[in-house]
Amino acid sequence: MTVSPIKLAKVQRLRDDFEYFAKHCLKIRTKSGTTIPFQMNAAQRRMHEQLEKQRKETGKVRAIVLKGRQMGASTYIEGRFYWRLWGGKGLRAFILTHEQAATDNLFVMAKRYHDNMPDALRHPTKAANAKELAFEGRECSYSVATAGTKEVGRSSTLQLFHGSEVGFWPNAEDHTAGVIQTIADVEGTERIFESTANGIGNVFHRRYRAAERGDSEDIAVFMPWHWDEGYVQ
Repeated sequence: MTVSPIKLAKVQRLRDDFEYFAKHCLKIRTKSGTTIPFQMNAAQRRMHEQLEKQRKETGKVRAIVLKGRQMGASTYIEGRFYWRLWGGKGLRAFILTHEQAATDNLFVMAKRYHDNMPDALRHPTKAANAKELAFEGRECSYSVATAGTKEVGRSSTLQLFHGSEVGFWPNAEDHTAGVIQTIADVEGTERIFESTANGIGNVFHRRYRAAERGDSEDIAVFMPWHWDEGYVQ
């Protein structure tokens, strides 16, 4: 079957432009419980701009995000990773959260993205359970876990990692050190730690301050509460 140049151009734009992909392919749930197309709010757009700037300059994303509550950071990151998996091959995304309820919620979010994709663009899955979503024939997968034992996440080789609410992780020192070792220092990889503030001196606070000073490979991304437009997940 011959594919028209117009359709090819559209697919290419979907691969290259996350905001376009989100608007046309991803669905989110609002506070009122309705499901609508994912159009980034101001906070998400600013975060996206900073991550894309780093990616274009270095080929990688290494970021630590200090956020207000209900800003849509996780909604954006999970959408971004789903987009990377949809358009890529051989990518493994891993999301580590601070508690089981958050783990469940983020997986439901990813499953919602997948289930609501346009039929012609939705990849078939070879695994779709409560912890993993894997695309058939693409060697791409998305999995979630809850921070607990020191070993969680250490045995994998990952290309995309999201650490959610790192400031609240038990064993945070071990988890962050282990995660960093699983991600190769190569083009196309992404590692994003995010959290609301939770005291001074913990690993998240120290890493964020180091990024602010320019003493690490991470960029510091600040999402203050006043960017909130009353929009969530």
